Amino acid sequence: MEDTEKPRIYTAEDSWWHLNFWVAVILTFSIISVAIILYGISIGITNLTPYLFLIPIIFVAYRYPERGISFSLIVGILNMVLHYPFIRLLAEPYLVFVNSIVLVGAGVAISLLSGELNKEKARYEAIFSTSQAGILLIEYPGLVIREVNSRLERMLVYSPGELQGAHLSQIWKDGNEMEAFFSAISDVRSASDVETRLLRRNGEEVVVLLSVGSGYGKSVVLTVTDITARKIAEKEREQERLRSQTYLNTAGVMLFVVKANHTIALANRRADEVLGTTEELIIGKDWFSSFLPEIIREEERNKFNRILTGKRVENDSFEYPILTTKGERLIAGHFTALRDENGLVTSVLYSADDVTEARRMQEEIRLSEANYRTLFEVGGAATAILTREGILTLINTRFERLSGYTKAEVENRMRWYDFIPEREQIPGKKGEESAHPAIRWPPEIDAGGMNAMQPREYEVQFQLRDKTYRDVIIWTSAIPETDHYVASILDISSRKRAEDELRRSLQEKEVLLKEVHHRVKNNMQVISSLISLQSDKISDPESLERLRESQNRIKSMALVHESLYQSENLASIDPAGYLRNLSSEVIASYSLDTNIAVELGITVHVMDIDTALPCGLIVNELISNSLKHAFKGKKEGKITIELTETDEEYILSVRDDGCGLPADFDIARLDSLGIKLINVLTRQMRGTIEIETSRPGGAFTFHIPRTAINHH
Repeated sequence: MEDTEKPRIYTAEDSWWHLNFWVAVILTFSIISVAIILYGISIGITNLTPYLFLIPIIFVAYRYPERGISFSLIVGILNMVLHYPFIRLLAEPYLVFVNSIVLVGAGVAISLLSGELNKEKARYEAIFSTSQAGILLIEYPGLVIREVNSRLERMLVYSPGELQGAHLSQIWKDGNEMEAFFSAISDVRSASDVETRLLRRNGEEVVVLLSVGSGYGKSVVLTVTDITARKIAEKEREQERLRSQTYLNTAGVMLFVVKANHTIALANRRADEVLGTTEELIIGKDWFSSFLPEIIREEERNKFNRILTGKRVENDSFEYPILTTKGERLIAGHFTALRDENGLVTSVLYSADDVTEARRMQEEIRLSEANYRTLFEVGGAATAILTREGILTLINTRFERLSGYTKAEVENRMRWYDFIPEREQIPGKKGEESAHPAIRWPPEIDAGGMNAMQPREYEVQFQLRDKTYRDVIIWTSAIPETDHYVASILDISSRKRAEDELRRSLQEKEVLLKEVHHRVKNNMQVISSLISLQSDKISDPESLERLRESQNRIKSMALVHESLYQSENLASIDPAGYLRNLSSEVIASYSLDTNIAVELGITVHVMDIDTALPCGLIVNELISNSLKHAFKGKKEGKITIELTETDEEYILSVRDDGCGLPADFDIARLDSLGIKLINVLTRQMRGTIEIETSRPGGAFTFHIPRTAINHH
């Protein structure tokens, strides 16, 4: 056979001494077998003795399988030769031939099997010695190294044979990891590409991949692949990738690469921020399906596919919406085709940024400009834009109508002082400075020291084309972040004339109103005098009392009208002076033996007539009641009148230190005219009354809402 003709791979055991030893053993057993067979034949034993030749046949077939067949034939022939002289003496002579065939057959079978085993061993030894991976044969579970190839010895820097008999932990860096590894494979005796670290003889670490296979018996074969260089290369590539990623992340725009299968291969930090996710979640996703709205998805995918085929597209820029975790955003940018060494497009680099806010601001600016121009043109005032030098750069239609000039005549031709009457300009300054702050230009600081950024209002005269003048109000303000100013001019000539006429009319009406109040006061004094004359003819005390009360009420109202025509403000009076005079008049109308003192606590400085008149009548009634009932049998007494205010109400308080009010006093059940008048006036003002009966003397407090003053 062809395989048997190949040269054997001899080991150290195939030395000259070993060869001669085995030849001597085979010859010795052969001679012994011949001698025993001859002896057996001589004593009549022929069935068993031939099988003694099996011993040298087995030795030759096993040790030298390529010579085993020929040796078996020789032994078979020798067996027949030895038995031939005695064949007539044998009972079964054909057994000699059968025994010879058996010997030859056994030798052939053993030779063939041994040859195959040797070939397998040769292949194993070739693989073992020439493999680019390290190979270990270890006992299991003892983990003692039995065999190791030269590749592993060189990998771990050990001398040949130095590792044989050593424990595996000698070269395994982490003992716990080793135990866990063999515990995991204890049942299957198999594993592939398990990464771990071994130790060189000098203690250096080696990163390896382990694969496990079953050996003979309880042994385990470990295949060790050194991946240290690969790991270093991977680390360098990762560092290079991180450096590249760092460079990409420093870019202020989105950068991402889309592969031919439409998935994202790379994305920088800005892309993560815009999409609202992380690089790990972006990589591998379909750009078009995951991040583009359906309405543009197919169109952009087709454009991408055209780029991959190398076809030109009309424009390498783009602007479209994308889907992010923060909602729909608008991006704009351009793309670049990336090619391999053969010039084929393999992917596309997109460079873009989020322009949502920019476009929104642009739209707001556009709308703002449109609104500004609309307001500028249709506003109710004549408006102009001016430079710091006072040159009018833009005017609206109302400015044309007011001034009599056209846009072409004014814009970028005329200056601010061209519209200022010469009488208001300072001689020699050509209007750049003026006595009036509205004329001073640029209006950086006005007469009050206010900055021009704050809108200022001035009332001046404005010179028209025909050299006539109009009374105007001018508002000036700087336009932020520019060196321009805006001036709005409102013609108030008609209003000024109307104000003058109204002022004259008001002056006339004030004179008339003062005359009315004066006459009302005089008429009330006449009525009071008539009542006084009438009382001289009445002797009934009760009737006299009623007349005096009516006379006091008339005086309290007359005092209001007297205060009004003496005041500059015809709608309100000073309540302190009014109540002081009123209390004096009422006390003077009574002839009492008691010395009555009036104490005023008035913090209200101005009160309108609609409130002052009912308050005066109420105070009149309460003082009258105190004088009639509170101080009987006393030589002196005190009446306190207080009037205060809050944002919501007036608070009027009248109290005395007299005999006080009965515990069952109920103002609503009293039938006197004065008390009824107090109740009516309080209701008219939508006020409330608080009465204190527990303290010495009487005390009345009125709460009068301000909101009710104009309704009663």
